[in-house]
Amino acid sequence: MRRNSKQLINKNYLGFTLVELIISVGIISTLSGLILPSFLNWIRTEKVNSYTRELREYFRVVRLDSRRWGKTCNISTNSISFDGVKNDKNYYGFLVSCDNQSNSINALAPTINNSIFQVVSKDFLITPNGRISSEDSIIIVIGSKYHTKGSKILNCLIIQSPTGHIIKGNFIDKEWVKKRMEVSQKDESKILKIDRCKYS
Repeated sequence: MRRNSKQLINKNYLGFTLVELIISVGIISTLSGLILPSFLNWIRTEKVNSYTRELREYFRVVRLDSRRWGKTCNISTNSISFDGVKNDKNYYGFLVSCDNQSNSINALAPTINNSIFQVVSKDFLITPNGRISSEDSIIIVIGSKYHTKGSKILNCLIIQSPTGHIIKGNFIDKEWVKKRMEVSQKDESKILKIDRCKYS
């Protein structure tokens, strides 16, 4: 009988008291409040970096394809309004047509979504020998939709004319970014200047 009562007493002491639970929940809440903004900023930064890498590789593939088949490829910016990407569809920031024909190379283009934006200095041509047919280098700026309240990253790609060599950097002028940036657009106000894209 005494053994059973000792076992019952020991079982009653297993677990946590109400005070211990309240303190544990408070500590977890505080830590998650401190970590969550950093984690969200990391995700936003990684989305911008990932799209930048994919876009850089895509233009390299278009140049190789143009040279391989001896075709002129026209690369034009696909204008997409703020939050204009539907959840169930793939949207592309660029449309590529080679010798006025819709090309399968479009299927390789990186998809763009509402969480990022891109601004392109101008449309351009890639010649049959893989060179850029443009007087100036092409500048593409990629940023996060949450730029004004979160991650402040602004990546830029410079596609050098006429070689087509692509350089990645950071765009240093951030004053022109507004809260409701279009997902994809051409730079009508001529903000994108090559000297504002700093690369190492």
